[in-house]
Amino acid sequence: MNTPSTCLMLAVTVLSVPITASAKSPESADPWLVLNRITHKRSYTVETRDRKCIWGTISLVTTDRLTATVYPLNRPPDIVTLDRADVLRVALGRLVYYSGRSSWSDVSSIRAEGRDWLKIVTNGRQTYKVKLPYTVSDDGITMHTSGKPTKISKSEIAQVYYIVAKPLTANGEYLAEELGPMIIFDPDFYLYGLHLEQYVAVLLYDTDHPEDNSPSQCSPR
Repeated sequence: MNTPSTCLMLAVTVLSVPITASAKSPESADPWLVLNRITHKRSYTVETRDRKCIWGTISLVTTDRLTATVYPLNRPPDIVTLDRADVLRVALGRLVYYSGRSSWSDVSSIRAEGRDWLKIVTNGRQTYKVKLPYTVSDDGITMHTSGKPTKISKSEIAQVYYIVAKPLTANGEYLAEELGPMIIFDPDFYLYGLHLEQYVAVLLYDTDHPEDNSPSQCSPR
């Protein structure tokens, strides 16, 4: 007869190979293709450049298009394909997973807490990993982790990335909230519990592009 400890050992054994394979670098050559590295098994808010808000699941991302199943109010689901140039952002609640603009205000609004962090790349290609406590002002980012404040001037910064954990599937999130001890049989439990979850790099600010600090028009869902 299986005891709880035996079940746990079995679950760990079965899941050990995929866990090892799941720890990956967050780097991505093309920030748009990050959308292929996040789970498509949940819904996101897509904001277009003409400030329309679409809520749905991502079904396909190519180098220049995004296809989603959207859920309009009081209507059946529909399939929508958007050109990359028309997508301003893709978000889950307040977490941004793609930004189609360079925005210092987006950097200011993000709180890289818990397991997330900011990656700063300077004009000289030096990189900094920044976690709370830090502050973002109009003229730079100040880190407070080394005993005394260290400020990186905005004029020195070439890029700012938000390094954020890949979101759980909708079912995984439900299991985490509802299953209690039985969560040990969900693979995502081990990825998050053992700090082996995947991360993606979301480019928020890039001096190669015009700066756009206009507010988002889509309310978090």
